[in-house]
Amino acid sequence: MGPNVRARTSLAALAAAVLVAGACGGGGGEDPEPAVQTSAETAGGESTAGDGAAGSSAGAGTDEGTEPGAAGSDQVEEGQLTAPLDTVPPAGDTAQEEAPAGLEPRFGGTLRVAVEAESDGLNPAANNFAVSAYVMALPVFDPLAYWDTGGRWIPYLAESFTKVGDGSAWRMRLREGVRFHDGTALDADDVIATFEAQLADPVVSLAVIHLYERDEPIVRIDDLTVEYQLTRPFAAFPRQLTNQLGMVLPSEWLDLAYEDPTLNQMPVGQGPFMLESRVQDTKTVLVRNPDYWAADDVDVYLDRIEVYPITDSAIAASRLVAGELDMMVTDNPDAIGALREAEEVRTVENLRSGEHFAMLNTSKPPFDDIRARQALTFLTDRDAYVALIRQHTVPPADTMFHPDLVWHDPDVEQPTNTGEQAAPLVEAYCADSPDHCSDGRINMELQHSGPSVIQTRIADLLVDSWEDHFNVTVQELLQDEHISEVARGQYDAVTWRQFGEVDPDNDVVWLECATVGFISLNWTRYCDEARDELMYEQRGIDDLDRRAEIWHEVQRMVRDAYTHIFFNHANWTIGARDTVHNVCGQTAPADGTRLFCNNQGRAQLHRVWLADQ
Repeated sequence: MGPNVRARTSLAALAAAVLVAGACGGGGGEDPEPAVQTSAETAGGESTAGDGAAGSSAGAGTDEGTEPGAAGSDQVEEGQLTAPLDTVPPAGDTAQEEAPAGLEPRFGGTLRVAVEAESDGLNPAANNFAVSAYVMALPVFDPLAYWDTGGRWIPYLAESFTKVGDGSAWRMRLREGVRFHDGTALDADDVIATFEAQLADPVVSLAVIHLYERDEPIVRIDDLTVEYQLTRPFAAFPRQLTNQLGMVLPSEWLDLAYEDPTLNQMPVGQGPFMLESRVQDTKTVLVRNPDYWAADDVDVYLDRIEVYPITDSAIAASRLVAGELDMMVTDNPDAIGALREAEEVRTVENLRSGEHFAMLNTSKPPFDDIRARQALTFLTDRDAYVALIRQHTVPPADTMFHPDLVWHDPDVEQPTNTGEQAAPLVEAYCADSPDHCSDGRINMELQHSGPSVIQTRIADLLVDSWEDHFNVTVQELLQDEHISEVARGQYDAVTWRQFGEVDPDNDVVWLECATVGFISLNWTRYCDEARDELMYEQRGIDDLDRRAEIWHEVQRMVRDAYTHIFFNHANWTIGARDTVHNVCGQTAPADGTRLFCNNQGRAQLHRVWLADQ
C-alpha cells in the first residue's frame, strides 16, 4: 500500500481518535490569481526584518551585520529585535568570521561533532526531531524554506512560494535539476508523498493535520509545483517548512520504509551530505554527496561528518578542549564555562532562542487542579535555580520570550519564590482529593532526561524546594523515550526546554487545542480556545504591532493557567576548535543568501572547513 492510501486512511482515524477537531474554512478548491510571490529572483525588500512576512526573501531589505528591528513600528523600541539573533559575539560579527591571514579554505577532512542526545531515527516524516536530530539531518536534507541572517524565511529547496488570494492557499515551485542521494529526481510527487506520510504518522501529524483542508490538503499542479490548501489564511506559511516538516523524501523510499521501519535510521535526502553509517547511541557518519545538485553554487568542503551523542555535555566539552572533538552543541552551563575558558575554542552563543522550564500535565491528577499547579509554582525557587544551576550565565525568565524581543511583555511576572502562599492551597486540595495525597502533601512524579549530571542536579534542587508540600518521585529516561512519554501524557511534571523559534508562530503548535489528543504536542494538554483565536489571528496578518500585542496577551494567559514554570532563557552555544572555520558563513544554494547561524543550537554545516591540524 502506497503512502497516499495510507495517509488518507490514517488521516480519518487520527481525526476521529487522536485530535480535537479543528475549524474548517478557507482554501477550498478555488484557484484565484496569486497575490504575492517570493522567489530567489523576485525578492521583495519592504517587509519588516525578522517578521517573516510574505514578500521577504533572499537577502532582502537588510545589510549584513545589522540587527533587525522593525523600522517605523510603534511597538518596537530601540534595541528590540524580532528574531533571536546570536548574542555572543554580537549579532553581525558571527557572520563576518574570517580565517587568519594567509589561510585559505581547503577541501577535505572529518568534522567530529558532539550532541547531547540521540534521536529515535532520522526520518523527518516518522521521527521526533530535537536539536541533536537536526544536527544530523540538516546536512542530509535541504529544507523547502529556511531563515536568513535577519530571521526572515527564504525559499531554499523550493524556488518560489506564491500566496493565493488571502493566504488560505500557497503555491510552491521546486527548483529544477535536484536529485536525491539514490539518483532519483525530486518532483512534486515526492513532496506530496512526504506530506502524506507526515499526515499518516501519529506524532508528526499533530503538527500539521489541523493546518490543512481535510479533503484535498495538497494539490499537484505540475511536475514541480504543488499547492497547499489551508483551513485559514496564513500570511507567511513557508515558515512552517523551515524545519523537519520541510524536508522531502523520495516517494519510492517512503514505500520501502513503511514496510521496513529500520530504514528510518538511514533516510535518503538530497542535501550536501548523505548517511554512510549509523549506530544508535554511538556514532552517525555522514559523507559528502558527490552529486550534490547545488555543487556549482555552494562549495562543500568537508569529506565527512561524525556525530557522537554524549549525554553529559561537560564531558563532551572536556573532550573538545583536549582535541578529541572539533565541535559541539550545548546549553549546559558547565560545558559553556569550559568552552569559554579554552584558548583553542571559539563559541557562538544565543541567549534568545529557547527557555528552560518545568511543565505540568493538566489532563490528570494532581495537576488537573489549578490549586496544585499554583502551589508548585509558588514553591519553586527560581532564583536558586538561576544561581546554582545556571551559575548566573543566563537571565531568569518569566515568559517564553527574551526581553530583547518585541514579543516579550515586560509586565508579565510569574509568582515563583512565594512559597508562603502554597500551604492553604495544598491543604484545600488534599481535603478534596485525599487519594492523591500522603501525610498532608500532594503526591507527584518529576520526570527528566539523562543520564546527565546537570539534570540530576536540577531534580535535586526542585525536590528541595517542593518537598514541604509535595511528595516527589523522580524518574530519569533517555531523551527519545522521555519525549515519547510526554507526548502520550505519561507524566506529572517534567523539566523541559522549548520555545524560542525564529518566528513565534512556529511555537503555536505547543499551545493550541488542536494538538491535544491521545498523543499531544500541546504537552500540558491545556486547551484555551480564546488563546487559540488570538494565535490564529496573528498567523493571518503581517501587522507587527498587532502580532506583538497578541503575543503579550498570550503570555498573560500562559501565566494565569499555571501550566509552565519558567526558569531562565537558555544559552544555546556552538563551540568549535580554532581549526574549524566558517561556522556562521553558511549560504543558501542557488543564490548565496547568508543563513541564520545558531537556530536553537541547529547549525548548517555544508560550508564549514578545517585548517590543517
